[in-house]
Amino acid sequence: MKNYTEHDVAADLNCIISFLSRRDITRLKTEALYEKYGISQADVLMVLGSSMPYLAELGAGAFKTGLARELMLVGGIGHSTKYLVTNVLNNSNYRDIEVENRPEADILKDVISRNTDIDPDSIIIENRSANCGANAVEALRTLKAVNKVPGSIIIIQDPTMQLRTHASFLKSWAGEKTEIISFSPFIPLLLVKEDGLRFENNIDGIWSVDRFVDLIMGEIPRLRDDENGYGPKGRDFIAHVDIPSEVLESYSRLQSRYNEYNQIKLRK
Repeated sequence: MKNYTEHDVAADLNCIISFLSRRDITRLKTEALYEKYGISQADVLMVLGSSMPYLAELGAGAFKTGLARELMLVGGIGHSTKYLVTNVLNNSNYRDIEVENRPEADILKDVISRNTDIDPDSIIIENRSANCGANAVEALRTLKAVNKVPGSIIIIQDPTMQLRTHASFLKSWAGEKTEIISFSPFIPLLLVKEDGLRFENNIDGIWSVDRFVDLIMGEIPRLRDDENGYGPKGRDFIAHVDIPSEVLESYSRLQSRYNEYNQIKLRK
């Protein structure tokens, strides 16, 4: 593609991530929840395991303000676990947390214990799920086991997976009457600097740009509702997702730059 500049690449990546970073409420505040849904408190605030301790910090802070009645951590050992371990060990506040062969939810519970006075025994833990779809299935199973199927949940997930996680919950929780509310913890937009693409956000443990590209370029094929995607017409892992034409156009242009993403890759 002629004249496809770094600024064009950044604009297309930003178009895709703005779509993936689903936010059903504008702020992680009780006022925003009431404005959109007419409730001032959700039943469960659910933080899903990812590579960044920041998500647990954010979720715990919101829980402390009274945004939800219960706090839940979800995540076993999966493709992001090794990145979470690295980020915990690289953080002076957390590096003595035990991480060896531990599920993400258990590690994040210790992160929250370092930052707040939340009773760790009061946090609901699901620590068996190893991928996005299993997060939804096992979270529901865990809540049913303690007779706490909620009327409303707020989900906080890695921004690159927030939309697909929401679609996974819509699929797996279809038999429930739960209001599923997504809040991407931040929207990781890119800027063009002299030394290349860099994030606007200064989040501890944020991915490398290469890792970020790998994650978001892998999402569009998964979200497509065709024989290769994860929608009902494909693997049937998620509910149908409408992908805007501008997002598909951005993805198509980026494939000329990152042509290794012409098919779904296994996560490492």
